Amino acid sequence: MDDPKRYVTPNCTMVYPSLFEPSAFGKEEPKYSCTLLISKANDLAPMKEAIKAAAAAKFGTQILNNLRSLDFPVRDGDEKAQGERDNFYFNQHFLRVKSKFQPKLVNSYGEDITEPNELYGGCIVKAYINFFGYDYMGKRGISAGLLAVCKVEDGEPLGSGMVNVAEVFGDVIQDKPTVDFNSREYNEGPGQRNQEWGDAGNMPEPDDSDIPF
Repeated sequence: MDDPKRYVTPNCTMVYPSLFEPSAFGKEEPKYSCTLLISKANDLAPMKEAIKAAAAAKFGTQILNNLRSLDFPVRDGDEKAQGERDNFYFNQHFLRVKSKFQPKLVNSYGEDITEPNELYGGCIVKAYINFFGYDYMGKRGISAGLLAVCKVEDGEPLGSGMVNVAEVFGDVIQDKPTVDFNSREYNEGPGQRNQEWGDAGNMPEPDDSDIPF
């Protein structure tokens, strides 16, 4: 990457994705977006360098001596989890990334992802981000634009509306039985047709009165 303001995340967990249709809160402009959870075990020095490059590009190099005057897109997940260790924000950094235009969405083979259910809250991804500075209505800071997402692997479903039904209803959910229609047992047994209609000689005449063509 030649642009120092751009950054590729380590493997991270994506939640609250809106990657196939833009969404908005209140009166804001609809955008494609997602929230990325990055484990605190990762080295975030490369991300910090990209943020510094974005700050210097917008406000000049002198801002590097006063970075605390800016707002940053990266937040402490422990504060959002409020001490709940089972909260998926716990021990994570998180940031919301957005784009006016749909980001590039690919799998680990570099193939385009076109099915929305492939990129769900809880899957593991790497994201390509563009940091940029803003100065708007007295607020100055750095924001994160989303350029591309690569799904690395599946993960535990997380976020609003995501329910692990196998876990919740595990006492009643069972494997669906399968029928081999080519098996000897099926073809020499009663068979599907005989179960429904009885002997072939007793099959009722078709009633076509409700077919519209």
